[in-house]
Amino acid sequence: MLAHLKNKLVGTLRHQLLRIDSGLHGDVRPEREVIYQNIVDRDLSTLSIPNNFYPLNAAANYGLLYLILRSAQELDIQSIVELGAGQSSLLIDALRKRGTITGSALTIEHDEEWAARIKASVSHQVATVPLTERSDKAYVYAGYDLSAVSFPSKIDFLLIDGPLGWGGGRTFARHGALPILEQLDPEGFLVIVDDAEREGEKALASRIHSRLTDRGLNFKSGHVLGSKRQEIFASGRMISAAFY
Repeated sequence: MLAHLKNKLVGTLRHQLLRIDSGLHGDVRPEREVIYQNIVDRDLSTLSIPNNFYPLNAAANYGLLYLILRSAQELDIQSIVELGAGQSSLLIDALRKRGTITGSALTIEHDEEWAARIKASVSHQVATVPLTERSDKAYVYAGYDLSAVSFPSKIDFLLIDGPLGWGGGRTFARHGALPILEQLDPEGFLVIVDDAEREGEKALASRIHSRLTDRGLNFKSGHVLGSKRQEIFASGRMISAAFY
């Protein structure tokens, strides 16, 4: 038990030090978080959605909530796949209940207790899958086992925010999302990589850029900087999101 708590504490401390280092290198801009908060507060009020969100610690920050809110209002989202359950899942559900998002949504989570908690609060599908060890070129990690997941034939909104990408050898855990890129809607898509100031997610964003380029897709990339960094890849009818 003591060893477990020690490892958890060391992992948390390392995570926070990486965030500080990222800020010093300009990968994040914490001072902008209040701007995104004001936009989120305004838009939730306009949409008459109760502001019951907690964008703190490991949860979605205001920068990510801003991206979801703006995309929902400006883009015609038909099929959402979200990796990692949490505050973003609750917002997506609220936007679907409001009718701002009319398409389907699928959330994938490995933690059974957490998945059950989120599932009880949303109306869309929350699939619980285990983590599986894999070797992916130079990367070794425990990522989602997606073998039993039934994905939509065309995904136009892919949010990569899970599994937990730090501690316990999970630095590159989110690279397991790469096969899902094959399901992106060729007429237009939006991919968001959360926590992209971190080593693993930064490498993932680079690999996504390479894969989309190798497929000959016409896309634009961008980013949002707040207390965290979101990398954005957008194409076709959703290409404007790259400039959010």
